[in-house]
Order: sequence, then C-alpha cells, then structure tokens
Amino acid sequence: MRPPGRPVEGEISPVLAALLAEYNSLRQESLQAISNRIQIMNFAFTSLAVVVAAMLTSDLSRGVLIPACLVFVPAAAKASLLIWLGEYHRSQRAGKGVAVVEQRINTLLGDRDHIGWESGLLSSNTHMGYPYIATAAFILSTGVLAEVLGAYFLIDRYARGGGLWDDVAFGAGVLAYAVLTEAVFLRFFLRRWRHIRSATHSG
Repeated sequence: MRPPGRPVEGEISPVLAALLAEYNSLRQESLQAISNRIQIMNFAFTSLAVVVAAMLTSDLSRGVLIPACLVFVPAAAKASLLIWLGEYHRSQRAGKGVAVVEQRINTLLGDRDHIGWESGLLSSNTHMGYPYIATAAFILSTGVLAEVLGAYFLIDRYARGGGLWDDVAFGAGVLAYAVLTEAVFLRFFLRRWRHIRSATHSG
C-alpha cells in the first residue's frame, strides 16, 4: 500500500506541483511587467510628442505655453519614466523569484540543472543596459524639447524688444534651469536603477 502523501510512479509530487505553479506565475508576472514597460514608453513618448507639436501650432497665449513647456511636459516625462522604473523593478523581482524557484526545483529533482534560464542570467550577471538607457533618453528628450520651446517662447515674450544681451540672459537662465533639473533627475533615476539592479542580482 502506498504511504500517505507519496506520489505513485509518474505522478508529480504536491511540492513539485506547487513549485511549478509558482514558477509559471512568476514568469507570467515578469512578462507582464516587460509588456507594461513597452506600453508605457510608447504611450508616454507619443502623447508628449503630440502635446509639444500642438504647442508649436497653438494660438494660446505665451502666459499659458511657457509654464506648460517649462514645467508640465518635463514633469510628465519624468513621471512616465518613474512609472516605467516601477515596472522594471517588478520584472526584476519576479526574475529573481523565478531563479530561486528554479534552484528549489532542481534540488528537488536531484541537484541537476533541469531548468535554469533566470539562474543563468543572474550567475553570469548578464544585463543589457543599453536598451534601458535608450528608453530614459527617449522619454526625457520630449521634456528637453519642451524646455527649448519654452525658452523660445520666453525670449519671444519678454526679451524680443530688449536687444541681444537680454535674449542671451533669458536663454542662459532657461538653459541653466533645464540643465540643473534634468541632471538632478537623471542622477536620481540612475541611482535608483542601479540600486534595483544590485538588489535583484545579489544573493
């Protein structure tokens, strides 16, 4: 008579079945997070580009267009990138979870490498950084373009009748503002991105 809880030959044990279910769930979560990242990038860049293009042809007053270009569009670009970073973090956590489950399944099956895709990626530290850097540059470029457009509107409104040096002063001020805000955010973004990578690729 078969002992209680022991599977018959050819039957998957309850522990292995639970691990496989967890493996499939984590793989699905990882794939969903990757899909969400692509959708976020496409939607954010397209919508922000449309907004910038609309500003170029808009009849709105400079008093509306200037803060929209200098504040709203760059802030929206940064918010989109932070949402993207959240999905990146989610996929990395799921990937690490998959690697842990892979090791448990292999141990259960006799310490043989039956499955090991995520474990292999973690052990070799294989990580394609350039797509993520390109994504950040892609989305942030819309904010930078809006800031350049805002500088043009600002000069056109306040300094057009004041001479060359007024134009240069306004342009330099907006340039300093744009460079400072983008540099501070990019530093924050890269620090968070590296923290997520180190946290999910350690251990």
